[in-house]
Amino acid sequence: MQEGHIPINTKVPEELAKMVNEIDPELTFIRDLHPLGTTCRTLLVDQNGTERILKVRAISSNVWDDTYFFYEIHALRRVAERNISNVTHLVGEYNTDRYHAILKTYAEGTPFSSLDHLKLLRDPEFIRKLDALYLQLHLAGIAKIHFQPRKFVIGANDELTLVDLSTCIVNTEAGISLFSQEMRADSRFINKLENVAKKAA
Repeated sequence: MQEGHIPINTKVPEELAKMVNEIDPELTFIRDLHPLGTTCRTLLVDQNGTERILKVRAISSNVWDDTYFFYEIHALRRVAERNISNVTHLVGEYNTDRYHAILKTYAEGTPFSSLDHLKLLRDPEFIRKLDALYLQLHLAGIAKIHFQPRKFVIGANDELTLVDLSTCIVNTEAGISLFSQEMRADSRFINKLENVAKKAA
């Protein structure tokens, strides 16, 4: 390990603050949003009075880490191109000798993972919102949403926001065949939720 290098899996606030400062001195560390993460850090930071998400990975030869980090960057760029709502937006990207990081908008709200998400996944109204969000992404050429409760927050007026696009693929990056396959998988997931909700009604 290089002298002064901070391991990416650190959970020490002082070290995380130092890492953020090294990436961009104008950012201030607030807290770690995903302490269980091992390959990257997802941090809440302040940028001139605005809260942002800073997602950081160490520069390494691990192709697996690279793949999912770049998947998210490609998807975020597509989100920005199409100005898609209810999805995190890219603010900036950083490359240093030690770290690769992306700065994203922060969505205020309650993490879906902290709610009774099994109950919500049987709620027709919630599924309707999730379906609308998936459709919006598919029409923009983004698929492989790979639903996980920690990837969504519910804000004011029960607004649903996707905050993690780390598995998402873009049709021009992945190829139309893979994109179509993943889009069908997304649709099957939504259809399954709809059927479960109908039976529970």
